[in-house]
Amino acid sequence: MIAAAIVFIVVLRFVMRKRASTPDARALFVTTFVVVVLGMLFARYGHILFRPPWWIYYGVPALVTFLLPPAVFRMTRFEILQYVPLALLMAPAIHIFFSLFVGWHDYMPFPFYIPLLLELAHRTP
Repeated sequence: MIAAAIVFIVVLRFVMRKRASTPDARALFVTTFVVVVLGMLFARYGHILFRPPWWIYYGVPALVTFLLPPAVFRMTRFEILQYVPLALLMAPAIHIFFSLFVGWHDYMPFPFYIPLLLELAHRTP
């Protein structure tokens, strides 16, 4: 969750880097908490507690990720055009990083296995 929050903040700061003033730290923290922490908790435990269809417990956090930051920070069209593709890539990038370097494959469902780098180094030809 910490890694996802850091990546989220980095993406937001990158997208809004050309602004005359930096985004309010409180707004950045609250938005990160809602999108990352509450979104992950909802996606992880929503299906256990509420038993909604899969498209709700994955869809609601996705919609919040795509819609809340542009609204809170009043992003320009140009910023939104940068933010949305980066938002789409955040989770897969985190999954690949943790799979390769830590061997943790549970971040998100992936259609193929990503080995730990040490596994690749110890493979016999």
